[in-house]
Amino acid sequence: MKMKEGVVPIRGAAKSEVGQVRLKNEDTFGFFPGTSFYIVADGMGGHAGGEVASQLAVETMHTSLQETKDEDLTPILDADGRSSVAGRRLLIAAERANGRVFAASRQSPDLNGMGTTIAAVLFEERGRQASICHVGDSRVYRVRDRQIEQLTEDHSLVQQLVRDGKISLEEAKTSPHRHVLIQALGIGPEIHPALRIEAAQPGDIFVLCSDGVHGVVEEPEILAAVMHAANDLRAVCDVLLNLANSRGGPDNCTVIVLQCEQG
Repeated sequence: MKMKEGVVPIRGAAKSEVGQVRLKNEDTFGFFPGTSFYIVADGMGGHAGGEVASQLAVETMHTSLQETKDEDLTPILDADGRSSVAGRRLLIAAERANGRVFAASRQSPDLNGMGTTIAAVLFEERGRQASICHVGDSRVYRVRDRQIEQLTEDHSLVQQLVRDGKISLEEAKTSPHRHVLIQALGIGPEIHPALRIEAAQPGDIFVLCSDGVHGVVEEPEILAAVMHAANDLRAVCDVLLNLANSRGGPDNCTVIVLQCEQG
C-alpha cells in the first residue's frame, strides 16, 4: 500500500494469524497510513481479555494521535537526547490507552487482569524521523544497508537478567521464564513506556512483530526474508508467518513491514 501524495511516503504491509496452538487470535495490529501510525499489540488475559485489551489499546492510541495532531506540544527527548513532538504524542497515547484498558479490566470480572504489549512507530517530518514506543516484548527492528538492528528492548524478566549480567543471550532464548513480562499496558494504573527516536533514511525497512514471530524466527532469518522479498512487502509478511507456523506456531503471530521511500 502506498500513501497518498502529501503524506509521509511509507510503503507497507501487515498480516496476523492465530498460529497452530491458540484457539483465538489475541493480537491486534493498527495500520494507519493517513496518520503515519503503525502498531502491533499482543493481548493477554483470561476469557476474552487479551483480545479486548489489544483492540482497546490500538483504538485508543490511534484516536489520541488524531486528537493531539494539531496541539502545541513540547517536544520530548529520548535517552540519547533526540527530540520529537511525535514522541510526545505517542507517550500521551500510550498513557491514555493504559488508563482505558485498566479501567475496563476493573469493570468486568471476565476482563480482570487483562493487558497487552504494544510496539508502535509514528513517522513525522515527511518520513525523515520515526518515533518508536513500546511496552512489553513485542518488537521493532530496522533493516538498513543489509544489516538488522533491534530497536526495542523487551520488558521481560530474562532481558533484565541479561542486562544485569546474570544470564547470557543464548541462555535467555531457552529460559523457562522468557515469557514473563515485567511491564505490560493495562495491568496497573501507571505505565512507563520506552521511547526511541530514530532518523529514517530512504530504503529503511521497519519490522514490527509480536513474540509469536520473534520467539521462533531468528534475527538473521528476518533479515533474509526482508532482503529476498523487499520489493513485495506482503511476501515478507507471508514468509515470516509461514516460518513461525512451520515451527509449531506456539502463539498468535503478527507482523507489519514498512519501507521508507524517497519523499
